[in-house]
Amino acid sequence: MATGPFTVEQITLAYSGHLPPPPELLDRIEALWDDYLLAASRDGRMLFNSSVAYLKSAAVSNGILHLELAATDYKTFLVTTLRDRAWFEINSPAAMTPALGNSILLTHRDTAYLGVRSKQVAAYPHWAHLFGGVLDWPKYGSNTAETLLEHLYKELEEELGLAPRALTAPPRVLALMRDPELAQPELVWHGELLQPLAPCTDALNVREHDALLAVTMTDGLPVSVPATPVSLTAIRMVLQLQNHRSP
Repeated sequence: MATGPFTVEQITLAYSGHLPPPPELLDRIEALWDDYLLAASRDGRMLFNSSVAYLKSAAVSNGILHLELAATDYKTFLVTTLRDRAWFEINSPAAMTPALGNSILLTHRDTAYLGVRSKQVAAYPHWAHLFGGVLDWPKYGSNTAETLLEHLYKELEEELGLAPRALTAPPRVLALMRDPELAQPELVWHGELLQPLAPCTDALNVREHDALLAVTMTDGLPVSVPATPVSLTAIRMVLQLQNHRSP
């Protein structure tokens, strides 16, 4: 959707309103959400509602990535975009709220680190993916990308126990991508680590990840572990940037 890299200073945020769906659609969303909550509880998976940001529009102008965000909740996103997209695309596309993913590819030299997602998560269980998550709705409505970085750092702390000082420099956005399976936009960052990550780190959030996967980027991922399209594209982009910098 937009190709970088972009620094924090090259990203702007704008906010706009969103009309709620009509009552009959709200009833449908609530009923489906209740069904999914029951199924998640039965299967031992995590599912909870929260205020999140969805992407209304994106554009690049003079090297600046402009993002327009609106508020939604995870319930509406999951029903209208993840689980029942086909119905809403036909009957009420305006009700769809594609929540913005905010994630990061961590590398140390030629090694990339991915998380193997646990069976408890709502999307891509047992697949290797980047660290991060759906962007929380910003509390203060900041129009700078610092709010995106704050969310990213919070995710790294929760999922890996990593602080910003573990990186050699502030991350840069590789691209704004659209996951072809989930129809979800994802802002993908890249961060270089000062030190390699231990294969078995006690800080790994086991509710969200079964394992930490270290991959030599030039060798590709092991065939036994499927990887999300976004993570594979991110690795290719980092390799291209590294090759471009090589003499």
